[in-house]
Amino acid sequence: MTKHDIEMRPYGPTAGRDHVSGISQRPKTLTVDLHNHVRTPASDDLVKPHLPQDFHPSVGVASELTKQVNKKQFEDREVPFTDINVRLEQMDKSLLDVSALSCSPQQFYYMVDKNLCAESSEIINNNIASTVKTNPKRLTGLGTVPLQDTDLAIKELDRCVNELGFRGIQIGARVGKDELSAERLEPFWKRCEELDILIFIHPSSFYSDRFGEHYMLNVIGNPLDTTVAIHYLIFDGVMERYPNIKFYLSHGGAFPASYAARMDHAYGARIDCRQKIFKKPTTYLKKFYFDTLVFSIDQLEFLIKKYGADHIAIGTDYPADMAEHDPVEHVYQIESISEEEREKICGLNALRLLNLSEDDFR
Repeated sequence: MTKHDIEMRPYGPTAGRDHVSGISQRPKTLTVDLHNHVRTPASDDLVKPHLPQDFHPSVGVASELTKQVNKKQFEDREVPFTDINVRLEQMDKSLLDVSALSCSPQQFYYMVDKNLCAESSEIINNNIASTVKTNPKRLTGLGTVPLQDTDLAIKELDRCVNELGFRGIQIGARVGKDELSAERLEPFWKRCEELDILIFIHPSSFYSDRFGEHYMLNVIGNPLDTTVAIHYLIFDGVMERYPNIKFYLSHGGAFPASYAARMDHAYGARIDCRQKIFKKPTTYLKKFYFDTLVFSIDQLEFLIKKYGADHIAIGTDYPADMAEHDPVEHVYQIESISEEEREKICGLNALRLLNLSEDDFR
């Protein structure tokens, strides 16, 4: 084995910070993971024969080494993505009581025919609902919808909520060439606000031939995809028009969370940055909710201080290579917060956003 092989730990404790020895502290209250993924093979079987050849531009951008590692990761993670018993074992190790299951982002399938995507979404949502039923005291579901067609998306959204009992959905950071602020999506956001559901935004990467090396398609591309989505939702006025909408952002809110004042400067300096909003952009940014997936102690502490403990909720990204396997430990490494704040971040905020309570899992 080479030195690099020995040091690799792709599916274990993050190298982004030092870890505690032994078992971490945990709150007495319920712990909840809002950001993790399951894969539904039946959806792949349905859609893959109809995918365009260039459906994932990163295939042509990634370096040969990245392609090899991705292939190996897909093989490694097949069981964790689909086997609920393996997931439950990992939840125990991670001190997590409940997981809100959402589909693999590769299964959004916004690039295929709308009716095919609607059928795929139904298959995925039925699978998530069935999986939840196997262990309802530890699992809940977040649905997916065919967002390339607004009417079909609303139809599946209503089914997710009214028939399957989901309290939220997961969507991509963009829909083909449409941004999340596209005018056609206005009825969808209106319905989401009416239903008071949580909307989890997850990226699919921001493709660039500059990102081919060193896994930059993910390291930079994923948070950049979310970054662009956040800016459109703010500057195009979605957050202004739907003040009660609940967006939960993956990867710690991406780049705007740490560099928000640039938006405010632009708002004050340029007329083209205040055509559809009437307050500083950070006013709207503070309405979002952020996951804890930032890996370092100081970055998580910054998020809590900047946006408040009420707006942070655990997310692991399990079972990917970029996942966080010690999320509760991470929260307890923040010495500047109270036990009440830890309880909120570790689970109570997630329950509140999903309109659930601890009693639902007792």
